[in-house]
Amino acid sequence: MAYNLSLQTEAILEIQEAFEWYEEQKEGLGYELLEEIEACYNNLKTHPERYSYINGFYRRIKTNRFPYILIYEIWGDDIIVNSVRHIKRKPYKS
Repeated sequence: MAYNLSLQTEAILEIQEAFEWYEEQKEGLGYELLEEIEACYNNLKTHPERYSYINGFYRRIKTNRFPYILIYEIWGDDIIVNSVRHIKRKPYKS
């Protein structure tokens, strides 16, 4: 089953902020981050239940190369990405 994926405004803003920061560090690095996030989207669309819970409701998936997690929830056929957090700056509870 393929799921629909959407992003909350907070997640979009966090991605934009991270993109801009990485682009300031090195041209092209922000785009590499976006590719990692896109890979997470693709994994979520096909196997959203594969990833661990943060609590009884929200789940997380981590990017491979960058220190970010996508926090999401599943509602029927929909995946809602609530936030994209830098794991060293914005701690979360497991």
